[in-house]
Amino acid sequence: MAWRSDAADVDEFADFVRARQHDLRRAAYLLCGDERRGDDAVERAFADLALHWDRIRDEKPDIEVRRSLYRPGARLTGPRASEPRQASGDASRVLAELQALGHKDRAVAILRRYEERTEAETAEILGVSIPTVRHHEKPVSPDALQDTAAEVDEKDFVDRAIRRAAHRRTRGRRTTVAVAASAALAIAALTLIDTESTDRVSLPLPAPSSMQSLLPGWDSREFTLDGALAQVGPHPEQVAALPRIDDLARSQLALPEVLGFGPDTRITTIGELGNSSAPVRAVLLRHTAGTLHPVLVRPTLSDPFVAVDTLQLVPNLDEAGRTSDPLEVTAIADDRRRVMFIQPGKVHVLDAFSGVVRTMPVKDRYLEGGGWVGSSIIVWSRTQVWRVSPETGAVNRLAQGAHPGPHEVQVRGSESMRILSFGPDGANTGTLPGLDVLAKVWGTTFTSPSSRVATGGFLGQSTALKANRRYPERLFQGVFTVDPERPSTARLLLAPNSEGLAVGCCDVLGWVYRDHVLVRWHGTALLVWDTVTGVIHRVATLPSLQDDPVPGSAAASVAIAP
Repeated sequence: MAWRSDAADVDEFADFVRARQHDLRRAAYLLCGDERRGDDAVERAFADLALHWDRIRDEKPDIEVRRSLYRPGARLTGPRASEPRQASGDASRVLAELQALGHKDRAVAILRRYEERTEAETAEILGVSIPTVRHHEKPVSPDALQDTAAEVDEKDFVDRAIRRAAHRRTRGRRTTVAVAASAALAIAALTLIDTESTDRVSLPLPAPSSMQSLLPGWDSREFTLDGALAQVGPHPEQVAALPRIDDLARSQLALPEVLGFGPDTRITTIGELGNSSAPVRAVLLRHTAGTLHPVLVRPTLSDPFVAVDTLQLVPNLDEAGRTSDPLEVTAIADDRRRVMFIQPGKVHVLDAFSGVVRTMPVKDRYLEGGGWVGSSIIVWSRTQVWRVSPETGAVNRLAQGAHPGPHEVQVRGSESMRILSFGPDGANTGTLPGLDVLAKVWGTTFTSPSSRVATGGFLGQSTALKANRRYPERLFQGVFTVDPERPSTARLLLAPNSEGLAVGCCDVLGWVYRDHVLVRWHGTALLVWDTVTGVIHRVATLPSLQDDPVPGSAAASVAIAP
């Protein structure tokens, strides 16, 4: 959004905040169980509102600010104050009882019993149905909540919210230990030691700006960065202003503009559909009670979503105890008919045309990744690699390092980037050097029909320092693409405000045409980036990550057909 240039815009926002900040601060104290954490949540909620004030001001700003405060993905944990004010005995007991509830139970309790919101208002704020609100409502005493919240004094959040909005310090949650370690490396790049002196080198950070200049349109200018042609990608708030993909690209992808569904959406099951040769364009997962069901996206049908209710999936678990959704970005075969799902100790392959599922046991409980190689599948854990043949049911162990794709970009430890080539059997056939611009890569390396590779990764310290000196946008992650045979074709799409973010700020999901790469951008935007011209178009909206998933809602994972 763009703030209007007159001072009345600032005054109106300030009046709104000051009229509500005390009530919201008290509610956040109950929600978070700590003043400092509550203040951070309130500040973040008002900053989120500031970024969209022109759009929201005449709609439902009270609902929107509470959506930000109460949403499950909000960061409600953090460092406590060094000398926190001690709550009274009764207040401590009430706070402890609230913190023992699940997030949704606690949010419903505060909205209904403290804020005295109706069931309909509570459902709108939390993005759930009224029956869901009733299901999560617990017998909490309104008087106890009022007495506990009364201990919280008033504080002014106007300036803090505006500064936070100006810096756009939206942070995602960290996921795996490996990602967290890489994130720490990225954050460390904020202050680096110059190897040629003992002076500390600090990155230039953006100064607080006026509301009129908070979010200008996306600047697509290119610049050279350590041998690669780089661009700073759009902020999440700028995505909506990007142009839509053209009709030719839309017909090739054949995806709906919203790749998702609500918890109450009625979805046709594969059994109800019967035999159908409609191709699978994407796959999602749907939360159920303790399990996940695949949902096929088949836009040529009258109902584009088809639930595979005959297949119940559970999260996968690796040797380190980390869990992941049982849907790989490479789950869909080239024929757009077969879909594979990795599970502990087995691989399921669904024939979407007939609805038949074939299950092949694998002697490995910790499978964590895989992909198609022709008509077979290569899956792996940290210590073992296997080839699975859905046609025969054969499962054979492969040499460590086998890979289900033509290329893989690697950066290991302090080594330089390298690009490995693989044959049709998954065996390594060669290695080429890459540019020293990434400190770590993640996800799948995708190869385009023109032999360009694309992957996501963390910038190396030197590259991050140079990027942030030029554009102080907290640039620490991005998408890297190159023709392995021509290093001069390297390009980087840098993600703003990407320090400490989990993988998801810029995941590569595949290619369109010869030179257009599909990117999951800051969680919920599916974009297509032209790696020749640098132009970016919007494709669709993707499901968001949920800390406390609602049964029936879409999980964040998605696979797009090749």
